[in-house]
Amino acid sequence: MKHRLESLLSQAWQTLGHDPNAAGIPARQAEHLARQSGDNHAWAQSLFIWGVSVLYEGGGHEAITLLCRALAVYRFVGDEEGQWSCLSAIAKAWHYLGDAEEAVSSQAAANAFTHHELFETAATWLDWFREF
Repeated sequence: MKHRLESLLSQAWQTLGHDPNAAGIPARQAEHLARQSGDNHAWAQSLFIWGVSVLYEGGGHEAITLLCRALAVYRFVGDEEGQWSCLSAIAKAWHYLGDAEEAVSSQAAANAFTHHELFETAATWLDWFREF
């Protein structure tokens, strides 16, 4: 199961880079396996990829739900880059939904991380949302 989970996560990350619509499929499958296996970091990653995919498809509210779940797990495991990514994606979702106040608040929370500029440089998923 661990090998299958790693394979699905790798596929989801790679797919997110060139076809965010399709990234949701392996991410959903990975989310199920991660929950079953108790791998919290993989669970957070799968929820994040799934949420970004849904956001790209235009599902702002569903994306926020998925990204908030991922954020909670990233907080639990202490992954600051994951938390930054979730908060930044949540900000994009609020912007997409027309709630500028929530968008600014979410991005401010993301930018409160000491290494937020480094995280942003590494966040290739952001390429799909540069217009926000």
